[in-house]
Amino acid sequence: MNLQITAWLLVLTLCISCSPGAKIEKRYTADDKIVFELIERLKKNANDAEAAKLLPQAYQQAAETRKSINKDTYNNMNEGDRWIEISKQLGVAEKLYSEIKGSAVLSKIIPDPWNPEQRIREAKLKAAEEYYNEGVSYLNYNNRPYARKAYDLFVKANNAYPNYNDVRSLMQQAKEMATIKVVVRPVNYYNFGWSYWGFDKDYLQYKMVQDLNSSSSYQHVRFYTDRDADAQRIRADKIVELNFNDLYISPVYRNEYTISRSKKIQVGQTKSNPPQPIYETVYATVYVKRLVLQSRASLECRIYDWASGNNLLSDRFPDNYTWKEERARYTGDSRALEPSDWALINNNSGFAEPGRNQIAERLINNCYNQLISRIRSGVTFGD
Repeated sequence: MNLQITAWLLVLTLCISCSPGAKIEKRYTADDKIVFELIERLKKNANDAEAAKLLPQAYQQAAETRKSINKDTYNNMNEGDRWIEISKQLGVAEKLYSEIKGSAVLSKIIPDPWNPEQRIREAKLKAAEEYYNEGVSYLNYNNRPYARKAYDLFVKANNAYPNYNDVRSLMQQAKEMATIKVVVRPVNYYNFGWSYWGFDKDYLQYKMVQDLNSSSSYQHVRFYTDRDADAQRIRADKIVELNFNDLYISPVYRNEYTISRSKKIQVGQTKSNPPQPIYETVYATVYVKRLVLQSRASLECRIYDWASGNNLLSDRFPDNYTWKEERARYTGDSRALEPSDWALINNNSGFAEPGRNQIAERLINNCYNQLISRIRSGVTFGD
């Protein structure tokens, strides 16, 4: 390279690296940046003689740097990862190749650019091989922590080189071994079956399985109903037991009570000077009919390890609900009544009593929502 070209390339490198608006790929070398800059100049002006003169030598230097990359270049990186980095570095050369081949002007200047496609394929294949072999070594330990590492490595292998060897089968095997199986048993509804409370199935058991499986809170954990676990011959690692140790809905209690009202009201004024107000006390009686239904529930949950019996969670989640309806009539002078009396007198709800099943569902859901929030925020299923 003569001194004129060397000096020009040095100035161009400094200009590009100092330019605050330049968008530079993080893997571009100084040589790459110069080549891309020259390419851009020629795209804008095919008659740029200086750029055409500098491009072949600048490209050759950038290409030789990429060709010399090998596994020793990144020997400080983990196996597999180093080959992925090599493939990405070669990707810069591939981009240069595409730029040149995609332009008639550039192809005349550099008629035979280097195509790194085969080298990239080989690097990805080598990455998949190293990830795969390391994953197999972890899988052979035949325990959950190493199975998780094996799964991650098999995923990397498949991403590097899709369907490498039998990697998909091993991914599934590792995932199965890495997954903690949690079985949710049917709910005990306080000595009654779920059908007693009007449910056509034990929806709470299925709801918990669905909610926890769809949660992003748990990796490598899968929840099953007891029926699904039996059908798939799954051995549980953890067990969830749900029991309503209290679920009570009272009959509707009816009673009546009266409220006596009196109020002083001005009915006139004296003829004195100045005049004085004249008051009269008026009276009314309000007759109130009241309906009250009280209910309560307490959901007990125990989550424990099947092998050791140790608890992950053991607690109760209570809820109370009181339904009340009142209406009234009155006798006497309406002027004695308060706004609260009028609210009862004008109540036209018709005493629509809620159904037992409706209240049971409300209680059960409220208890369940407390429980599921507690599980998501404070229960760790992993070992």
